[in-house]
Amino acid sequence: MKISGTSSFSSNISLFSVIRHLYSLYAQMKKQEKDCKERIPAVIAGIIPPEEFSFSPKEIQRITKYYQLALNLVCDNIYLLTGKKLSDTEHKSILQLSIFVPLIDDLFDEGLLPCEQIMTLISEPEKYTPVHNTDRIAHRLYCQLLDLVPHRERFIRNLTEGVYWENESLKQFDKHIGEEELMRITYNKSYYSILLFCSVLNHYPCEATEAVLYPVSGLMQLTNDVFDVWKDTQKGLYTIPNLYADFGKLESLFLDEISAINTRISSMGYPEKNRKAYLIRTHTLHAMGWMSLQQLKAVASEKPLRELSRKELVCDLDNIPQQIRWVKHVRQLCNYAAK
Repeated sequence: MKISGTSSFSSNISLFSVIRHLYSLYAQMKKQEKDCKERIPAVIAGIIPPEEFSFSPKEIQRITKYYQLALNLVCDNIYLLTGKKLSDTEHKSILQLSIFVPLIDDLFDEGLLPCEQIMTLISEPEKYTPVHNTDRIAHRLYCQLLDLVPHRERFIRNLTEGVYWENESLKQFDKHIGEEELMRITYNKSYYSILLFCSVLNHYPCEATEAVLYPVSGLMQLTNDVFDVWKDTQKGLYTIPNLYADFGKLESLFLDEISAINTRISSMGYPEKNRKAYLIRTHTLHAMGWMSLQQLKAVASEKPLRELSRKELVCDLDNIPQQIRWVKHVRQLCNYAAK
């Protein structure tokens, strides 16, 4: 399906603007990667002696990617829209939360703690007694975050919702899960993850911005699901792309959500420069999802997903022609509005 529509702005977002913004973002992310190699071990060393626990280079890389997503596409991007700057305390909280959330994921995914015990850690941290290093670090980070965040109750509420939907996502191992329920899980587990990071900000998103974060987060998770079709299929995890493989319907959903996001952002009272910058950064990930969806649609028409190789299913963005296509798709999505 071709992306075609009319712009929500008085003038289109130019290709030059997209390239300039993406180059600046790339430079920032390279610096962040370098900084995280020092900052992440330092945070952990302040909690537990290095001889007792340390992250492997692969784990540091995983946390760094999580941090970059949370910082660049959520927190800093919202401030880019509203014209604010992140404080040192906010930067610190974003990094600590980027370490904390993957640890909570590990407690779930590796069966280290039952959901009820994780909920106890969240609701009664002062009374909680850790049982091993993973939840010991998570518990300490959590207590530190509660002292840093501007609104403790909101932070706990969004974290509780996030854990609830993460637990609900276990239903994705049941091939009989309904499409409506699967879509609800897909959107909500991403939405509350984004709201959790918003909870560390001194200026929490207004109602209008919070509303636009729902389709933004939904497309983020769908993008992740489209990229991970091969991996999810191999481990028996059911997602919208690999269970309800109606790619034409998924394309329409993508474009409907893009149109809704663009229309809402264009109607906000922030400077047009800010709104355009927000959309460029937001749609960097969505454009990757769109490209991956096109590839998935093409190869899945030949044979069942389980018979396709990793190379056939994973969208490779490491070559120059693909990167050029990606940049062009970012611009197309930024300028898209349903006719």
